[in-house]
Amino acid sequence: MKKDQESAHYYQRGRGSDASHRRDQALFQQLLAEHRALKRVSELLPNGIRVQTTSENPELAKVIQTHVEGMKIRFAHDRSIRSWDPLFIALFDYRHDIQMVYHNIPTGVEAVLTADEPKVIELIHAHNKTLHQFIDYGFEASQNPSPAPDWAKAEYGSA
Repeated sequence: MKKDQESAHYYQRGRGSDASHRRDQALFQQLLAEHRALKRVSELLPNGIRVQTTSENPELAKVIQTHVEGMKIRFAHDRSIRSWDPLFIALFDYRHDIQMVYHNIPTGVEAVLTADEPKVIELIHAHNKTLHQFIDYGFEASQNPSPAPDWAKAEYGSA
């Protein structure tokens, strides 16, 4: 592992610096900065989650929608984010085992994420906790490793 010069984190999959990464990062940072204007309601399912991420601010609702579409594209092309975070490394490694169905609603996005394998379901549930922490605490939460299943920490190291 190579230690990044600008951060205390160890990036296992490199860092993005192209235009699409900068665009995705700007959206993510806007969501973190305005986290108090976001609402996330999730229901744990035996095989995943059902979730709505919304904002009463129409501009922020559009940012949520654009962010989700950007993450869908990053997932499809294995363009990882937070590659220092064991949970996100695992999510990208197991991305083909996750089914995601989402649609835009007037105030944001509604999504259902499911999987068949118990360990992948654990990843989905941990990711849900992480996103709740981002909405609750903004930038403060984004600096910390995500809650991850023990097997993911063992396989990918702890951040």
